[in-house]
Amino acid sequence: MRIVLGIVAMIVGACTATLIAGSASWNRATGAAKEQLAVSLSAPAPDAVKLDQLPPPVSRYFRKVLPDRQPMIRSAIATQEAEFFINGAWRPLTATQHFRTSPPAFVWDARIEMAPLMTAFVRDSYIDGRGGMRAAMFGVLTLANQSDTRELNLGALQRFLGEAIWMPTALLPSDRIAWTPRDDRSALATLTDGPNSVSLLFEFGEDGMVKTLSGDRFKEASGTYSLQTWQIQCDEPRERERVLIPMHCEVAWMTNGVREPYWRGRITSMTYGYDLIK
Repeated sequence: MRIVLGIVAMIVGACTATLIAGSASWNRATGAAKEQLAVSLSAPAPDAVKLDQLPPPVSRYFRKVLPDRQPMIRSAIATQEAEFFINGAWRPLTATQHFRTSPPAFVWDARIEMAPLMTAFVRDSYIDGRGGMRAAMFGVLTLANQSDTRELNLGALQRFLGEAIWMPTALLPSDRIAWTPRDDRSALATLTDGPNSVSLLFEFGEDGMVKTLSGDRFKEASGTYSLQTWQIQCDEPRERERVLIPMHCEVAWMTNGVREPYWRGRITSMTYGYDLIK
């Protein structure tokens, strides 16, 4: 019996050590990715924006969400409490996301509770024009690992464009962002970063806030990509550092006309890094 207990103790100890080492390795890789976001924080501010020259709903949006003399947001850190739909059920999720706005980049580091005591580590990123997606059980057992494909790069940049509603100055027109009018309640935003260019339709509510974003995005299934309609719905606007942003969002794919949500949650904290006002 002592021998058996000793063997069990050795196995438990080895597993615990492996999990601790795996978590530490994951955190080091995430930290290295976040360090790359600081490279271009000194990028110059864009020329003065003439809001009256923008499509009317876009002009109204910026006047509502940005205070006078709002400095350009150059970086941001968001924490999230959410749920992710996987394997037929909603699973609890917590995440911290680091953004750089010029040029666009992000690192999203999440923990998804797949089952009691079963945690998946997930890291999505877009850095220097390249998308990345890695998932590993406990940070050790690889579930997915993809990077720098055309579909992944475009999909990650499109995600940045959608999540820029949490950093509204990143949506101001520039050499990267262009707005195309549609009607009095919507406009198309196009974001270009090097060879990557993506668009989303922004639809605004009566209060001037963004309510829905949508566009065709590459979706992966069993290693194959196809263009599917992707949609974000937002609500619960709140001020953070005097900037008005939606605190709750739901993200979904539209498949054969059926809306299939897969992420829903809220921002629990948001901090910004600024340039000085010129």
